[in-house]
Amino acid sequence: MTDTQFSDSDLATLLLAVGAEPPVGPGVFEDSFRDLDLDSLARTEIAARVVERWGVDVEERLTPETTPTQLRLMVEGEVAAR
Repeated sequence: MTDTQFSDSDLATLLLAVGAEPPVGPGVFEDSFRDLDLDSLARTEIAARVVERWGVDVEERLTPETTPTQLRLMVEGEVAAR
């Protein structure tokens, strides 16, 4: 069973796990992955972790301009639609 909540803590943990520089918190959630220096490999890892945790495939929708907030909205929208 997958979790349905995607908290600020979840988002920060995810970003740190793929190489975002600390500190990571709500202040950076509006920055693009490009601004956070997260490359295509980091975005692929994010997508893999999102599928594993929330069961949502976002890989094709993640671009350098995507923000962590947009990622969370994608996941929450898919989970809510189930």
